[in-house]
Amino acid sequence: MPFDKILVAIDGSECSNRAFAKALDLATLANARITALAVEGPLPAYAATVGEVDEVKREKDLFFSALASRVRQEAKQRGLEVDVDVRPGHAAELISQVATEGRYDLVVLGHRGHFLRDHLLGSTADRVAEHAPCPVMIVR
Repeated sequence: MPFDKILVAIDGSECSNRAFAKALDLATLANARITALAVEGPLPAYAATVGEVDEVKREKDLFFSALASRVRQEAKQRGLEVDVDVRPGHAAELISQVATEGRYDLVVLGHRGHFLRDHLLGSTADRVAEHAPCPVMIVR
């Protein structure tokens, strides 16, 4: 099965960076289009002043802007273009939803390997593998 469209989940972590590098390798080999999806978690739910919420929002915006710039630059160095999509939501649900809506051929994401949490709750990677409409590559 050829991979024409690859979706890779990014969050700036080391595992995510390895997954992005693997997605770039695969996109190069398959001459595939690649989209990097960053999932923006919710703003703090605790009682905070408007100023505090605004500050957190600014920090998140700066983080995701820098992340998008970095992945675009890494792709460019390899002769590839990458679309970057930053969306709010729950990671596992959103990754599966975007993979379905975009008709992606492959999802690539990192696995953090938090044994106790993953064992009790299931990891994002496990949930995506269970619900995605296409093959899922989990990079450790």
